[in-house]
Amino acid sequence: MTRLTVQSGDFLQGEGEYRNGSLTLKTAASPSPGEKIALSRIKEMKVANQETSRNLGSALGWGFAGCLMAGPLGLLAGLWLGSKDEEITFLATFKDGRKLLAVTDGKTWSKLDGNWRRRMQPRQLSNS
Repeated sequence: MTRLTVQSGDFLQGEGEYRNGSLTLKTAASPSPGEKIALSRIKEMKVANQETSRNLGSALGWGFAGCLMAGPLGLLAGLWLGSKDEEITFLATFKDGRKLLAVTDGKTWSKLDGNWRRRMQPRQLSNS
């Protein structure tokens, strides 16, 4: 299970999730636990914004570990390679006309986008 945050669109703002090829999003008709929507019901999906930031605590931890292992050069390498947080804002348009603007982490986006593309590929090939 992976989390996403609904920013706007035809769904209630707040937390949603992606699990087993489906999104669970809160709607006015189904605020709890939410409506389960298969990825195959998404017509189009694209990145609206992508931001990368460093996690200071993690970078310091990696820097300290690098310092213990390799001295000053290890400290610099650890600080440089410290954890980066990636935040993806994406827009999804559903086949029923509803839209979703949501934010998730880079890892979740990769899973979500990859699974959606795999599900869409056979249909696009058969329509050609």
